[in-house]
Amino acid sequence: MAIKGPLTGVRVLDMTQAHAGPFGSQILGDMGAEVIKIESPEGDMIRKAPPWHDNNPALSYYAMALGRNKRCIVLDMYTKTGKEALYDLVKVSDVVFDNFRAGSMERLGADYEALKKINPKIISCSISGYGSSGPYANQPSFDDIAQGISGMAGLCGEPGGRPMRSGGAVADISAGIYAAFGIVIALYEREHTGKGRKVEVNLIDATMSLLANHFQNYFISGKVPPPQGSIHPILPTLGYFKTKDGYVAIGPSWPRLARAINREDMIEDPRFSDILAQIMNHGAFVKELEGALQEADSEDWVELLRAEDIPSGPINTLDKVVEDPQVIHNKTVISMEHPEYGKVRAIACPIKVIDGIEGENTPAGLVGEHTDEVLKEALGYSDEKIANLKKEQEEHAEELEPHLHKLT
Repeated sequence: MAIKGPLTGVRVLDMTQAHAGPFGSQILGDMGAEVIKIESPEGDMIRKAPPWHDNNPALSYYAMALGRNKRCIVLDMYTKTGKEALYDLVKVSDVVFDNFRAGSMERLGADYEALKKINPKIISCSISGYGSSGPYANQPSFDDIAQGISGMAGLCGEPGGRPMRSGGAVADISAGIYAAFGIVIALYEREHTGKGRKVEVNLIDATMSLLANHFQNYFISGKVPPPQGSIHPILPTLGYFKTKDGYVAIGPSWPRLARAINREDMIEDPRFSDILAQIMNHGAFVKELEGALQEADSEDWVELLRAEDIPSGPINTLDKVVEDPQVIHNKTVISMEHPEYGKVRAIACPIKVIDGIEGENTPAGLVGEHTDEVLKEALGYSDEKIANLKKEQEEHAEELEPHLHKLT
């Protein structure tokens, strides 16, 4: 049984690709929406990124991570039958979700102005790199570029070091979350107005919003915050500290931390007497703390600090994360049964709708795996009509092949 939840009954036409859009549409699917992933015959480009599950290039790690609870169909939007099928689906759907470069949906004849003529209740959500207008609107963008432009990369890394990208795709992921939220807002509004809505999110705005406190710091002080390093610049007891065998994460807890690490003398030291003194003597403060922490291993410190109710934790690699007792208790890692490849694992949606989700998660599908069933169930297409659609797509692909060879 497919997932049933608060969004059951909502049909989403997912024309997104890469990371930001698929992440957002997966959230909607996790909440019960029927998500129909529409791909070109070549499939979403992320399917080509190794490693692949069971050595199948159609099931890359990206596709597996972002394709849960979706049905996959192929429509060639540059064919008459492909565009007709899209328009037919728009008539019976609630949301069209894309993350193409600005102007792409207009060129496809699938922008909001075109779609609302077909279905006045349709909600159209677009994620772009920079926005639908402006000096960068037509430029290509990726997560790392957005991190650089937004200021995120300039705040990562150690002071004096090179700019550093976040290990997580924070621009893509935050844009996906905001887009999913915007869609839910538009669905709620439609319940009262009966009208659809255009929703836009871009990677720059989304990433900058994650830095609101840093921008406010700059607006007030006029000083540009430096790279933040591994230890908080104005809370010197917050960060990642070196131990005998690695590092440990510790949160603000002064002066209890000093007592826990047997350095009560630091409490009376005028260099560290209060937060301002600690900031002024940041380097010396950290050196003294780490000198004490290097007397024992990280695991021992975490056990001791937690016993003292001092916020702390290990710096886990991914193999350790999935074995963490809290992660296991939270059921953050889920298993799904793939019809061809057996049990596959994934990271669950973090939104817990208590007693509001039923059914089993479905793993990522193959390119076009559900084309026939979706067109039959949603549109009542006959076998003959589906065969004509596929034939036209194949003919178009043959026409394009010589041109593709010239480009490679």
